[in-house]
Amino acid sequence: MNLVKQKTDQAISILKELNIDIWLTYVRKTSEIHDPSLYFLMEDSWLTWQTVLIITKTGKKIVICGRYDVPNLEKMGVYDTIIGYDESIKTDLLKILDEIDPSSIAINYSIDNVAADGLTHGMWLRLNKFLEGTPYIERLISSEKLLAALRGRKIGLEIDKIKKAVEISENGHKKVTEFVKLGMSEEDIEKMLLKFTKENSVTVSYPPLIHVGPTTSIGHGKASSDIKVKKGDLINVDYGVFYEGYASDLQRMNYVLREGEVIPPKEVVRAFETVVKAITTSAEKLKPGMHGWEIDKIARDIVVKAGYKEFKHALGHQIGRNVHDSGCLLGPKWEKYGNSPLMLVEENQAFTLELHVYVENHGYASIEEDVLVTKDGCDFLSNRQLELSLLLL
Repeated sequence: MNLVKQKTDQAISILKELNIDIWLTYVRKTSEIHDPSLYFLMEDSWLTWQTVLIITKTGKKIVICGRYDVPNLEKMGVYDTIIGYDESIKTDLLKILDEIDPSSIAINYSIDNVAADGLTHGMWLRLNKFLEGTPYIERLISSEKLLAALRGRKIGLEIDKIKKAVEISENGHKKVTEFVKLGMSEEDIEKMLLKFTKENSVTVSYPPLIHVGPTTSIGHGKASSDIKVKKGDLINVDYGVFYEGYASDLQRMNYVLREGEVIPPKEVVRAFETVVKAITTSAEKLKPGMHGWEIDKIARDIVVKAGYKEFKHALGHQIGRNVHDSGCLLGPKWEKYGNSPLMLVEENQAFTLELHVYVENHGYASIEEDVLVTKDGCDFLSNRQLELSLLLL
């Protein structure tokens, strides 16, 4: 059974659970503007004319599309009813709505969830014009709860793809430790990882983030050609890939031994152990039913209690069809995160656990692991970094 068939079947179950009558996705020219929900509705998300895709809680799967898109949709074998039109989608849309008479119509807009916000303003205006004078205009609701569940609750095929992406990412990190030399720039390491990615017939899930030494720009800064590896540096690499459309996201930490050193300085060891402890402790508490902010607070408190500055990002985001996937976030209750940290953790969600602390004169100590939420806890998808990688260069 293909992925789209399984995910649309899952959508039907979620509609029943949420008591939403239909989920309506309205798109056009998807080569220009891509609604994120199409990943779960189309094998090939290229649609030319205005298209409406409808999933109902009674199990119907309906598409109204331009006539020339009909053959491709028929080949998918997913939709029960495929209606091709020539001049306007309005007549067929209203006919279908009259037949179903839904009391609730979930459409893709959301204040907080970018993956549920695919309906453009222009299409929103057009849809409202179509529904003007009908009872359906008052029955429109956000699809954010539906899509948070659909994207978050990974099925077996999705989990397998994420595991493979994690495996490739881990191999890339190992390659870094074999490749890096004194005097290499952050940009040199980035180029090596991009070459490795291409050789493995995958794509990066985000540009590799390379942080070398105390003067690097932490976060999402572009790799520098001026910052070069020297003894005593911490080297943090943030690297993930897309495997068949599903993402991994891992960070690994390395220390370049100075002359005469056989172990890192105490301050480096302490920082590494603090990061490991924060990830371990938060993972031990991560399970269905917890709020995202509760897991974040566990790690955040450990870091602050150890005397380090609070990290200015969420502890963990979901991974899946996007490297920063939507829905429940393991983050603090900050305004920018909206209601995401208030959402509940669910079984089969895949999260990152990541944080950093700064070590003066050495750089950033940072690790990121990928985990899968189970029935009563979580499993690490990645082989954990429990020992600091020491580089003798």
